[in-house]
Amino acid sequence: MLNASAWKPFPRYMAEPEVEETSSSEITPQDHDLIVRYCIVGIFVILATASLHLTRVIALPVTAGVIFGLVLGPPVDWMVRRGLPQHLAAALVVLSGVLLLLLLIGTLTVPIAAWSDQFPKMLFALKLKLVGVFAFMEEFKRMAGDIAGGDGAKVSVSEGNPLVSIAVSSTAAAGGLLIFVATVYFWLATRRHLKARTLRFCLGRGARKSAGSFFQEIETRTARYFGLVTLINLGMGVISMAIAWWAGLPYPVFWGALAFFLNYLAFIGPIMVTVAFFAAGLLSPSSLLVAAWPAMAYFVVHLIEGNAVTPVFVGRRLTISPFLVFISFVFWLWLWGPVGAVLSTPILLVALVAREEFANYRKAQQEAEQAAREAAPVSEAGTAPALVR
Repeated sequence: MLNASAWKPFPRYMAEPEVEETSSSEITPQDHDLIVRYCIVGIFVILATASLHLTRVIALPVTAGVIFGLVLGPPVDWMVRRGLPQHLAAALVVLSGVLLLLLLIGTLTVPIAAWSDQFPKMLFALKLKLVGVFAFMEEFKRMAGDIAGGDGAKVSVSEGNPLVSIAVSSTAAAGGLLIFVATVYFWLATRRHLKARTLRFCLGRGARKSAGSFFQEIETRTARYFGLVTLINLGMGVISMAIAWWAGLPYPVFWGALAFFLNYLAFIGPIMVTVAFFAAGLLSPSSLLVAAWPAMAYFVVHLIEGNAVTPVFVGRRLTISPFLVFISFVFWLWLWGPVGAVLSTPILLVALVAREEFANYRKAQQEAEQAAREAAPVSEAGTAPALVR
């Protein structure tokens, strides 16, 4: 049998050193202040999320207007440098955007109406081709209902008046669009005065410099990000239009516009376009493989765009962690719906820029304090003592 000394080479059986109880194990006032600070930040985040959810009718168009105002800031600055008043430059930019939107709606009205008529046929063809999958889903739904109990009351959507729902939703959409356009205009027309007044609240030269750099970085990065993403989405729209034309689908312009807009929705937008291509291909009486090739071609192009084209053109400075993009996408999709999903990446970009500028400001403060400490002994002692040989 081994004695106690035989177990000493094995760390698992070595006796743990005794820890002397010192005052350092207690919570210091600095640790207490740090805990309170984190608790206050957590409470603020919870209350801010609840406030954004309750006021989404106003907060959503205002936030979208500010984001688009950051994107449209460089054209307004270009006009102002050419001698145009800022209010007039902002009005011209907003009016051009509204006219472009109306032109786009007028161009796509006929294709959207035609494909909306084909939508029931697409669903029927999809159900006919995938009858096995739908049967499995119905069986799984029945089993889940049996487990949960089927005595609960069922709510029918048809019990409500659809005309009232359409009227309410249309009024809310029109009001949100009006708030959005007004926010974009007033942001572009008064952002210089707003920036100057904000800088006045910053105490100290370093704080004002950091705040000015923050505003400049936000505008630069947001405009660059949206510009590059818009060009990439435009290329995806042209390729999708070519795929639809080659596959013989009616109204290829509709498919190009659909791919262009839905590509702003990360993760789920390309999946929606792929499913739409597959459902449209099922309308033809050909085989399943022939019907699926437009969807497969689009999905392959999307994989190339997402893994090769976008990282090269966007660059490292605008590249964000995919995990953060996904979490931001899920959060804003839950909070504000599809529009929130479109704004998720720009909002995340603004938050990251704010974190970087705050870190730079803290670093500059620490360097200034360290320089002051190093200069203090010299100023107190006067001249350094002479060396004794």
